[in-house]
Amino acid sequence: MFHLLTGCDTVKGTLIIHFATRMTFNTHLRSKTVSIETGERHIEYEEMKDTTGFTIVYDPQSNGEVVMRARAEAEPALEIIFAKTSVDEAHILYMEVTELLRSRAKVGQTHEQIRAAIAKLFGIFRGEKPSIEVASVVKPAQMPGDYAPNPGKELAIDVDGVTYLRLPIKTRIITMQDTDILPLVDEYVRPHLQEGDIIFVSEKALTITQGRIVDMSDIKPTRFARFLARNVGNYYGTADFHGFGHGTDLAMQLFLEEAGYPRVLFAAAVSAITRPLGVRGLFYRICGLRAKSIDCPMSFLILEYAHSAKLAPNDPDGAARKIRELLGHETVILDANYRGAFSLGKSTSAISESFVGKLFRDNPLGQSDEMTPFCIVRRGVSV
Repeated sequence: MFHLLTGCDTVKGTLIIHFATRMTFNTHLRSKTVSIETGERHIEYEEMKDTTGFTIVYDPQSNGEVVMRARAEAEPALEIIFAKTSVDEAHILYMEVTELLRSRAKVGQTHEQIRAAIAKLFGIFRGEKPSIEVASVVKPAQMPGDYAPNPGKELAIDVDGVTYLRLPIKTRIITMQDTDILPLVDEYVRPHLQEGDIIFVSEKALTITQGRIVDMSDIKPTRFARFLARNVGNYYGTADFHGFGHGTDLAMQLFLEEAGYPRVLFAAAVSAITRPLGVRGLFYRICGLRAKSIDCPMSFLILEYAHSAKLAPNDPDGAARKIRELLGHETVILDANYRGAFSLGKSTSAISESFVGKLFRDNPLGQSDEMTPFCIVRRGVSV
């Protein structure tokens, strides 16, 4: 979901250790639905029809395939067919295309522009590679300094009786052609720094510059990955859904490869024992922050990353120290989502995890086209 990958991350689901059966596909809450035999649901998303002219149709077939259509009056429907083994991708595309309609309508794009974007998004899921120019169409690049947190969030926050400003820095889109985070922070962050500021860098931005992005087509889920993914509660299709986390075969396979099969098996066993006792979160604690930081999909709105997953960045502590050496300010590599925030790397141990969690507890940065991968944190009450 971002036009530059922002300082926020998607949800990490909670492992349901009693291993219930996979949640059937429910509707986006604002969609019209009709139940069918397969346990999936036929969905016709019409919320944005008056604004954009499009209805999005999610059409499960009796053979397990899923047909996705973007339908508009007096025009050929845009369509893509997913095999039975790729239903997770169909779920992802449904969420992405409905978010795309809302995002493009919000910035005032025409019907023709929106159709072109949908066609490109469908093409990406067929294996076509988007250009940077297409990916950038969500929102024009903006100069840094336009401080704007997520809607409903404030720049200022109180942490243990002290007021801090969170100043998101807007940038152009960061792509795989950017192979070093240092020139980016130098260009966008340096002009706004004041004495005592702390720099927070989205782990997604660092991950991109390290080339740690994986196309979904290159991920080959094992049976064990499929089994575990079916038991991650990401609440897809309900009001509690905030992201896929590791609740897809694709993300869980990357999770297994990052954490290692022995560690994951041990973590699942420990969680099976402790969860009924009310002890939660041990699965991810045992598997580690690097595995927890894996996300698929990487973006709901930026076409270049719509069919991609991200791994955790390499040596985030080292990256934070390099940024401090360049700019002279302590730096944190941040992973944040609606459930909280934590650091993957820091230039100093003097910045506590408690402070990081409280500072970004309301997720002030964007997960979409806000283009805010960097954030300056300043002690004070005015910009």
